Amino acid sequence: MLISSLRFIPFFHFHPIFMIVSLFLYFLPAFLARKRSDFTAILVLNLLAGWTFIGWIIALVWALSSGQQRQVAVTAQPAAPPQAVSGTGFFCSACGKSCEAGARFCSSCGAALPATSR
Repeated sequence: MLISSLRFIPFFHFHPIFMIVSLFLYFLPAFLARKRSDFTAILVLNLLAGWTFIGWIIALVWALSSGQQRQVAVTAQPAAPPQAVSGTGFFCSACGKSCEAGARFCSSCGAALPATSR
C-alpha cells in the first residue's frame, strides 16, 4: 500500500525520458571528452566524483579545457640553388654550409672548424 501511494508523489515518479536526460547530463563531461587523449581519466573522475557537484564541475572544466592537440604544420621551403664555391672557402662538416676562409667557427651552426681547413 505504501509503495502504490509513493507513486503519486512527483519525486518518486521518474519518467523514462527524465532518466535518459539525467544520465546524459551526468556523463556530459565524458561525452565532451570522448575524442581526447585523456578521455579515460575524465570518465573515471566523472564516475567516481561526478555525483558531487564539485566533482562534476571539475570533470566538465577538464573536458572543455584539455583542448585538442595543436599540430604545427611545417611547410617545406624550396631548396636554395647551389652557390658558386670560391677557391678560398670551404664547407662546415657539421651543417654543410659554406664558410669563409680563416674562420674558426661556422657562421650558421657555431661548430668549431678544424684547423686544417683554415
